Amino acid sequence: MDVAISALIAIAGTLLGSAVTHAFQRKASAQDHLFAAQQQIRSDRMTVYSDFAGALTEFRRGQQDRWHRWNEDPDGSAFIEARTEAYRLRGIALHALFRVQLIASARTLIDTAQDAYALTSTLHKASDKTELSAVGTQAREVLEQFIKLASSDVQ
Repeated sequence: MDVAISALIAIAGTLLGSAVTHAFQRKASAQDHLFAAQQQIRSDRMTVYSDFAGALTEFRRGQQDRWHRWNEDPDGSAFIEARTEAYRLRGIALHALFRVQLIASARTLIDTAQDAYALTSTLHKASDKTELSAVGTQAREVLEQFIKLASSDVQ
């Protein structure tokens, strides 16, 4: 009788140990999956935000080049090429903005990205070099604000 009770206690202890081990492994696995998902989102955000900053910087340069070529010769081939390049860069920047809108976790981050894009889009309409410089500086500052917000989103 004592042997049977001892055997039953041993079996119950083994089953209980297996159940507890299984529960801890499931919890650890769920935590691992959550951590991996968070790391993937962080990595994706870093890529998207840096791509947007790079695309907008190139778009700003293209807009400034377009403005300068127009002031040199509005009918010249250099202006036509600069305008075409600015259009191409605008498309790249807009695509990058869409990606920011899809992945950003905060509305202020999206709004700041949209503001930076909008300011950059108007650069070629500047009436003189002073306005071109002022709007260009403002666009750069808004982009820098975006970068500050984005850096806190990937922490």
